[in-house]
Amino acid sequence: MYWPEISMEDINQLDIIFSDSNQNKCLKTNGYSGFVFFDIGSVLLDLDWDAYICEFEKLLPENSFKNHKETYSLLKEEAVLENWCTGKMGAYDYAISFIRALKKSAKIEDKNFSLSIHDIKRADSLVVGAVRQNVVELAKKLRRNNFGIGVLSNATTWHEVMIEKRVPVRELFDVTIFSQDIGYEKPNPKIYELAFLEAQSFILSKFNGTLNTNDIYFIDDTPLNVIAARNAGWNAGLVNLINEETLNHVKSNKMSNEELKVASRKREHLIFGFEASQRVEKIFGNLIKI
Repeated sequence: MYWPEISMEDINQLDIIFSDSNQNKCLKTNGYSGFVFFDIGSVLLDLDWDAYICEFEKLLPENSFKNHKETYSLLKEEAVLENWCTGKMGAYDYAISFIRALKKSAKIEDKNFSLSIHDIKRADSLVVGAVRQNVVELAKKLRRNNFGIGVLSNATTWHEVMIEKRVPVRELFDVTIFSQDIGYEKPNPKIYELAFLEAQSFILSKFNGTLNTNDIYFIDDTPLNVIAARNAGWNAGLVNLINEETLNHVKSNKMSNEELKVASRKREHLIFGFEASQRVEKIFGNLIKI
């Protein structure tokens, strides 16, 4: 949850433009260009964690403590978030756990105060923002250039419904993998293994070819997920959403690494929509003409 923490090391090592060397070799040898997995949140569409937090705070009494980080910490300690995101917990149990953590972090002792499951679901769903249409068009263009395309996302049941309302991922992509459907979430190595098998099956059925791990491309906005993909043998790049002003401060040594880590989690230092789409397109600049 929340926009991920980014360090200078992450930018230097993970913010890349894919080389076309593997693509050319794969196309010549196997008759297809490769397979591309997109993350969904902050890649295919915007995430609005501020709207999410604001809506939850509206549910609380005016005189209560409003500290969503504390709520998040309580849920994380009890493995509620992991179990919900990997399908090991149902919507009812998640909502009840969330209400309990919310009341505890807000120090609400009033036994008459209550929230409904609908309240939690409505607030939770606000994190799913607008589709980055340019990225959708990029995915379509990759397919026209003999790539297989897929999505690989840590998403809950509620978020999956909202995502499908924004963009029909199961119709647009050849492989669709949500963590809640398979019991693992990024950066667990198992989810990359399963994603590879699904991509391999698609390549076999469409191109009658084999798929190697170094023919897979993956983009994500979270450094740990990118590193895990690289450990699996994939070509993986970071979608860097830090705005130009902040990046310039980093380059000119006006911002320390610790300050960058804090800034990377705040909306005012990030880019969204079309500007973010351009960052995604840049990563694929050597593979296709944008």
